[in-house]
Order: sequence, then structure tokens, then C-alpha cells
Amino acid sequence: MTIENSERIKELETKSIFQEDAIERLSKEVRLQQIEIIKLKDDIDQLMNTIKEPESSSKNDEKPPHY
Repeated sequence: MTIENSERIKELETKSIFQEDAIERLSKEVRLQQIEIIKLKDDIDQLMNTIKEPESSSKNDEKPPHY
């Protein structure tokens, strides 16, 4: 193996290590974002339920205009 080939192999190994690290960091970020998306969807569902509940109960509690 020549010195040039040895240097190319080291360069490729270095690039590979950086790529593996980048992929792992991106995967971790995607997992965290997915957890956050699920939480936000749950929060939206809760808010929608909260908004819908007062509307239905307030209509039932209102007295007719002739009272």
C-alpha cells in the first residue's frame, strides 16, 4: 500500500466517522421533534375540547329571552 493510498483511506475513514456522527445527531433531533409533535397534538386536542365544552354548557344554562 502506498502512502497516497494510506492517506486516502484515513481521509475516507475520517469522513465516515463524521457522517456517522451527523446521522446520529440528526436521528436524535428527529426523535425529540417527534415527541414534541405528539405533545403539541395532545395539547391542541385538549384545547379543542376545552373550547367545545363551554359552548355546549352555556347554551343549556341560558334562559330564554322572555324571562
